[in-house]
Amino acid sequence: MANFWEQYKLRVRRNCIGEFTRPDGLNYLRNKLFATIIIYLFPLGILLLVASGILVTILNIKGLAIAYGFFGIAITIISLYGGLKVAHRKYLFLFLIYSVATILIFYMNIYGAGLTYLFGATVFALLILPTKAGVLTIFINVGICVLQAFLIHYGYTEYTLRDSYKVASWLSISANSILLSIVAVVFMPMLFSGLQDTIESQTKLKRNLLVHRDELENSLSEKETLLAEIHHRVKNNLAVISGMLQLQSYKETDEQLQKKLLGSTLRIKSMANIHEQLYQSHSFSNMAFDAGLKNLAETIFKTLESSTHIKTSFELEPIQLNINQAVPCSLIVNEVLTNSIKHAFDQREEGLVSIHLSKDQHHLHLSITDNGDGFPEDFDGTKSNSLGMELIDTLAIQLEAEYTYKNREDAKGTLFDLKFKVSDSPGSSAT
Repeated sequence: MANFWEQYKLRVRRNCIGEFTRPDGLNYLRNKLFATIIIYLFPLGILLLVASGILVTILNIKGLAIAYGFFGIAITIISLYGGLKVAHRKYLFLFLIYSVATILIFYMNIYGAGLTYLFGATVFALLILPTKAGVLTIFINVGICVLQAFLIHYGYTEYTLRDSYKVASWLSISANSILLSIVAVVFMPMLFSGLQDTIESQTKLKRNLLVHRDELENSLSEKETLLAEIHHRVKNNLAVISGMLQLQSYKETDEQLQKKLLGSTLRIKSMANIHEQLYQSHSFSNMAFDAGLKNLAETIFKTLESSTHIKTSFELEPIQLNINQAVPCSLIVNEVLTNSIKHAFDQREEGLVSIHLSKDQHHLHLSITDNGDGFPEDFDGTKSNSLGMELIDTLAIQLEAEYTYKNREDAKGTLFDLKFKVSDSPGSSAT
């Protein structure tokens, strides 16, 4: 039953609204109102007509019985027949109202609802048709009332309200319905005019918003393309610089200078790796630091030559980090891993470096351990003149991080432990 009702409503709406009516127009609202009226009027009207038809048949009022049959056919055609245009349905509906009003006035005079239907015809015309149709109904209403007065005067219809002045009595009573129709014609177009202005202003605003949105999307797309190009060029420029330094390190005969040039090469590659990650992620502000950290470690192990076969172990949780924290953190990782490769496995065939990355609520926790020789017993990182240790300390301050770099207590080797709060601010504006 529910499915039948939904199908019925869908069919009436399709018949009475039309498929090509613009949803934001006044005509669409008129059609939608007309469809709503028909949806509920048709079943209720049929029930009323059946009951009334049975009653007038019993009373042997053949004229009304025939009229009720005509009304039933008309309302069915208006509601369900798909071969009519929307405008034709509206005028047929208005004609149906006038037919009901005329018949009720003829048979029942002021005792029926005929005068109410005359006023209703004007209201419905103003609601579902252009204003001119509403004005036209005033003249039709006057014509019907005058025609009824003519019929009363010549005795073609019964009028039992008064014995004398029957025509004047009828005209004075029917004038109230006409007056209400005139009031409706005066005020309802004003209401629709205001509604039309509102619809037009909203349509214009919507159009402007769509244009503005398109402009913003185009501007955003251009900025994203520009940022991608910037990151790509920075990465390429850094790659060129690191490549030049690496070539220079290979040509140097001074071993100390060679190591310094190679160390600078790795630091530049660490920064280039960040820009490459941002370029590939298309976010330009945040990067998947776990993936970047693994790529960075692999790059360092490939670049630095070592006689020791160093294995790597990764335990990395997915973590997003903005560029202002990713760069210094990557540089710290570069210094720690470089130190392990250069110094931890002297005279050893194999070694292991483990990297652990996790996030506890809003804090990032990074630990790097190796199973190498460890620091000398008298080593003090705070008093070291090493550039790497100075960089770690400076970059940790920039991150507002806490760190320890010491020998492991559970086994042989070193432990680097870093912890800092992950910033919620994206991009280069983050602090």
